[in-house]
Amino acid sequence: MKVDIDLIRPSPYQPRLKFDIDDLKGEIEKDGLLNDLVVRKQDDFYELIDGERRWKALKELGWKNVPVHVIDANDAKARLLVYKLNKIRENYTVEEEARYFKKLADKGMTPLEISKQLNVDFHWVVAHLNVFKFPEGIQKAILAEQISMSHIAALESVIARNIKEAALIVNEILKRRLTVSETRKMTRRREEELKARIDEMRIKETEKVLPTIAPKVPKLETPEEFEKAAEVLKEKAMKMREGTLKPEEIKKIAIRQEEKKDMEEISMQTVKSLREKIEALEKEKSSLLEKKGFLTQALSFNCPHCNNPCVIYREGDSYWVE
Repeated sequence: MKVDIDLIRPSPYQPRLKFDIDDLKGEIEKDGLLNDLVVRKQDDFYELIDGERRWKALKELGWKNVPVHVIDANDAKARLLVYKLNKIRENYTVEEEARYFKKLADKGMTPLEISKQLNVDFHWVVAHLNVFKFPEGIQKAILAEQISMSHIAALESVIARNIKEAALIVNEILKRRLTVSETRKMTRRREEELKARIDEMRIKETEKVLPTIAPKVPKLETPEEFEKAAEVLKEKAMKMREGTLKPEEIKKIAIRQEEKKDMEEISMQTVKSLREKIEALEKEKSSLLEKKGFLTQALSFNCPHCNNPCVIYREGDSYWVE
């Protein structure tokens, strides 16, 4: 059937950004239109499924009516057909595919949904979406295909962890012209280094918490001590999963341990301070006793004569009562 060319509209699912129609116009003028346009009916117009380049060429050639083949397709089927049919004729550029996946993601589709609906590898979709996480300069380099999407796919874990680190690696790839294989090796090496740093941090954190949850476990030095600590931590983890030991309880224990430690430190400081004061007083007493004329001894008692408290004083060999 033929329809008015003005009733045909391009597909909203078209990934192609540019259409070269000059050569096609010449072919149509010479041989005519060899294939009908494929469309689906949408309200009062027809939406293109296949043949947007031909449609543009026919419009420029002045055609008023064009032959079409109408198919029944929902949005998901139309999206898949438009993507596949265009890719069969000519592969998409990195920019076309990246911007198309981003367009679908911006409309609420997850990478997994895009992967399933378009029958494309999930990690390939993620790699194209990851392009837009980089700074603008790196985006331009990737979209200009100065670095392959296979490189970006190899950096997936790094991008998810730290985009700044990934950007540094991309710059290194561009500078040294690293292959995808070299990029994977470098990424694995960085992952191993990171894992080693994380393991070291975990050990340090374990050493901090061990006195609280396992006071009897010594400092981690020997393989046996590490194994014992691992057993204790595993047991505590099982109790936490069972709900018998909650994280807040561990926190309370840790706080009590810290408070106990603080009190012990305060007590030690108090004892030390008192000892220092006693020593100072003893020194002062000795100094005073050495001074001439100072009363060296005194004895308090109830006087039998006046029945009042009296004191016997002594200075050298002299005694008197007051």
